[in-house]
Amino acid sequence: MRRTRPDEAPVATRRYLISDVSDKGQLRWYVQLRDKLPKIRIYEPFGSDEFNRAVDAAIVDQIGKYGDATDWIRAEKQRREKREPLPITPPAPGSLRWYWTLYRQSDRWLGNPSIGEEGLAESTRDARTGLIEPLLLDNGERPFAALTRRVLREELKARTPVQAGNLLSALRHMIGWMIDEEHIEPDDDPTIGLKSGKAKASRESGGWAPWTDEDMAKYRARWPLGSEARLMFDILHYTHLRLGDASRFGSAHLQRTLKVMMVKVATEKSKGRTTATVPVHRDFAVSLAAARNAGILGTGEVFTGKLLKGEVMPMNKKAWAAKFKKFARLAGVNEPKKNCHGVRKARAEVAAYSECTEAQMMAMFGWRDHKMPALYIAKASRDKLAISGMEKIEAYDQMENIADLAMPIDENRIVTFESNRRKKP
Repeated sequence: MRRTRPDEAPVATRRYLISDVSDKGQLRWYVQLRDKLPKIRIYEPFGSDEFNRAVDAAIVDQIGKYGDATDWIRAEKQRREKREPLPITPPAPGSLRWYWTLYRQSDRWLGNPSIGEEGLAESTRDARTGLIEPLLLDNGERPFAALTRRVLREELKARTPVQAGNLLSALRHMIGWMIDEEHIEPDDDPTIGLKSGKAKASRESGGWAPWTDEDMAKYRARWPLGSEARLMFDILHYTHLRLGDASRFGSAHLQRTLKVMMVKVATEKSKGRTTATVPVHRDFAVSLAAARNAGILGTGEVFTGKLLKGEVMPMNKKAWAAKFKKFARLAGVNEPKKNCHGVRKARAEVAAYSECTEAQMMAMFGWRDHKMPALYIAKASRDKLAISGMEKIEAYDQMENIADLAMPIDENRIVTFESNRRKKP
């Protein structure tokens, strides 16, 4: 039924928030950063807390994809990256695309065990291809010498700090290969002295958000023992593994040592050189037993994955993470920076507050650098010092109050110290 008159639009003072009126006179709200970019519909009642939270989430999501209103270069670049392929013609010798083609066929990229060259993991190759190929759209046919610090600096500015840092790392790996193969001299490296701001941005944002006790309670309340969602969470929670290791966790990683059942996983990040070692938590044993009784525990290579012809088969880590994120969202844990790694960070905080040593944390979390456990231990130590300091302050304040009550009062009802009283002659 058509409305007799359209809804009146309240005044929107928020940036990126726009509205329109449907053919039936219904007022609709959207978040849109700029013209020609997607509009995100906001369904919650205007002005409510739910409305404001939905607007916040939509703005963050869109800025992450297209940049804010002051960053047209990055917005246009990211839109172009999605649809423009590289030329299929052979690259000109000495051009940036020519070196890129050679680099992707090198032992540094693909690996060669016979000469001790490990190469890059497939996921790393995919990520670096996505970072460097957009750069080649404008610069690929130019001589490598045209890739100056000034050009690179503009490219880095056109990306988020994290994207810029990843691009810089990818280029330095390729340029390192070029130097080793004597294609260029070390002094011709255009990345020398460049900074991306990634480290600063990471410090300011705090990285992935650790799960809180409330988040975990929500998840457990929604997904009971014996469900696939609960099993995925418990693997992350009780093994402390990174996503790539958690997605391939199975019976082969449970081993008995000194009469104690242990989780032992040669970590993907270290390319198998470091093993994360965690004794099986008794609650994790209960969770595995519940999954087995429910018939959802994989008996092959992995405990969790995709179900194919009645068997649980491995799935890639991105798909595993997406499935877990879906379960978390359904449980009400839907903050943008809360994912698999946030569970691991929460457990690292617990380990630090439990006074685990650096060596103990490195063994359980598969770290190779003392800086990682030191960060968590330092934060826990500051909190503990603050708590103990406040206890001392409260004890002091209590003593002062008791002293006030014990002070004598003269005839004029004035509190005085005994030393200030004049003795009568």
